[in-house]
Amino acid sequence: MKMPVRFPFMATLLAASMLAAACGSTEPSLPLTTLPLATTAAPSTAAPDTAAPVATDAPAGEEPAPTAAPETAAPDTATPDTPAATDAVAPDVPPTTDPPPATTQTLEPWTGAHHPLTGLPAVEGLSRLPALAVKIGNNDTRSLPQVGLEVADIVYEAHIENDVTRFLGIFQSRVPDKIGLVRSARSTDIDLIGNLKTPYFAYWGSNDGVGAEVAAAESVGTLVARSTSGVGQENFVRDDSRGASPFNGFVNAQGLMAAATGSAPDPVFQYGDLPASAVPAAGARWSMPNRQIDYVWDTTSGRWLRFQGGVPQYDQNGVQMAADNVLFLYVDYKTSAADFDSPQAISTGSGDGWLLRNGTVTGVVWGRPFVSNGWHLADDDTDEIVALTPGTTWVSLARLGEGKVLDLAEAAALTG
Repeated sequence: MKMPVRFPFMATLLAASMLAAACGSTEPSLPLTTLPLATTAAPSTAAPDTAAPVATDAPAGEEPAPTAAPETAAPDTATPDTPAATDAVAPDVPPTTDPPPATTQTLEPWTGAHHPLTGLPAVEGLSRLPALAVKIGNNDTRSLPQVGLEVADIVYEAHIENDVTRFLGIFQSRVPDKIGLVRSARSTDIDLIGNLKTPYFAYWGSNDGVGAEVAAAESVGTLVARSTSGVGQENFVRDDSRGASPFNGFVNAQGLMAAATGSAPDPVFQYGDLPASAVPAAGARWSMPNRQIDYVWDTTSGRWLRFQGGVPQYDQNGVQMAADNVLFLYVDYKTSAADFDSPQAISTGSGDGWLLRNGTVTGVVWGRPFVSNGWHLADDDTDEIVALTPGTTWVSLARLGEGKVLDLAEAAALTG
């Protein structure tokens, strides 16, 4: 900063002026300065530097609106009509556009009821209806696509004649309007549904021997039979757009269950954490002389995608069939006493198997002493209980030696 230059003449003149003032001059004297030392900045209206309180009733996934600072009128800081100071420095004003602090939401564990056959939370309430078991065809391409099978809680798949398979879909938490293609009953079906607390069993007829077995099971309360004759027959229809009989049969499931009595089943599997002995798996294959079925883990959907004959198997909406759990249960088969051409799976006793869940496989030993029992799964190394992940379950009732765990290359060959 430059120092000012002193002028003696100016000093003399100033002294004279001051002397005149002291002697009572009536002329007003010039103030020493008319400039304030610095202008006064308006107080900041930014929100105070504290976190805004989090609204406890904000919808999940939404941030609460930021708390607005109170509106405070700024005091009048205008300076007099004089030249502005050139060396005054405006104070720093904090910005007022900072976003509100991020909220943290804690997901509370579901403490309500769970659907018995999936283990999923019953967010919209439990169904009080009994389970509905439907025999669904899978003989060849004329059976494709199946209708409604994709929403089944549990799907059993078992050998029938000619080394192909047929489904038994179990519906309880969700029942679609229409299910098909409905096919004839087999001896295997009766024992499989004996642990569902008297489910309704929908099928498209049977031979006399299997029909007698179904009637005997109904007489002791194992199931309630519904078919194309007798009570409920009006709910079975043929759709000629699907081709010729027997590949065009459907059941009006909602209509059939509207008159149902009874109660919901108990769980037949346990649901819980991933087994400690689970190892990563790309998929699994079930091979038979006339059929190949594959399940491949899909990281995007978090489910096991189903392939049949080396190609994706789709539902009626063009969506690939998939499951949250896949169980390979190795069982013995015998010739059905009611139909000498039909193999019958023995689903009581015990045997080996695999559980595929969450992109892993776990070796299990299954046990089911009586038809009324649920499935007990134990780790084949530690004997600890093995639990499924909540969701849908597809069960392959395979013969020993028919299964294989896929490696990454084999899985990639299917998915492309």
